[in-house]
Parts: sequence; structure tokens; C-alpha cells
Amino acid sequence: MSDEPFLARWSRRKLDAKSEQPPPEPAAVQAPEPVPEPPPPPELPPVESLGKDSDYSAFLKAGVPQELKQAALQKLWESDPALMAPEVMDLHMGDYATPVAEVVKTAWRLGKGVLDAAELAAEEEEKAKAETPPAPPESDS
Repeated sequence: MSDEPFLARWSRRKLDAKSEQPPPEPAAVQAPEPVPEPPPPPELPPVESLGKDSDYSAFLKAGVPQELKQAALQKLWESDPALMAPEVMDLHMGDYATPVAEVVKTAWRLGKGVLDAAELAAEEEEKAKAETPPAPPESDS
């Protein structure tokens, strides 16, 4: 190891590396290729006249200003309530604050593991017995 501090050695090596590199050769200057102009926007109907059954595909083509495209899509979403409603099968729409035990019925029991069919039937029978009121005692009069 040398007695030279780390940062001084690092700085010296960076300067040496820069001085050893040959200067970059000037690249041949090329004229930039002309960018083709986007096609003019197609003749579009006024956004106010659009409805649920209108064709919105013309608003999604290239060359349509972003503001006009957004206005047409907003009109589409407003025109059909089914499009504004949340997706029924969306997994992120559920209320995960509810207890799982009330939502999911399972054969897993704490301390017992997974119950088989006979054990589940016996448990249901016990539950039914507990829910039915006892019969009043018969009196011999």
C-alpha cells in the first residue's frame, strides 16, 4: 500500500486516464433527416354531438390534438353509465377490512387442522343441537 491518500490517488488516476485518451475525431456532420409532417387531423364531428353509440375511433388517430382526444374520451365515459361503473371482477375493489371468517367458510379449525367430511358433519350436528331449544319437560297431571 502506498502512503498516498485514497482521494488523491483516485484524482491522479482520473487525470492520467483523461490525458492518455486521444482527442475524439470530429464526426462527419450529417444533415438531419426531414421529419415527415403528421397528416392533418381528419374531419371530426363536434364533441358535443357525440353519444353512447357514436364512433370514437376517429378521435384516437394520429394527428388529433391531445385536448380534443381527451374531451372525446370524457364524453364517451359520461355517455354510458356502464363505463363509469367499477369493474365487477376487479380484485382491488373488494373491502378487505371485513373479517375473513365471515366471508370464507373453511374446513380449517384452530388446533385441529383441516377436518375431514365426518368431522365436519359431527360439528354441524353439534351446532344444530346447540341452536334448537330444549323441549319443555312433560308434566304428568
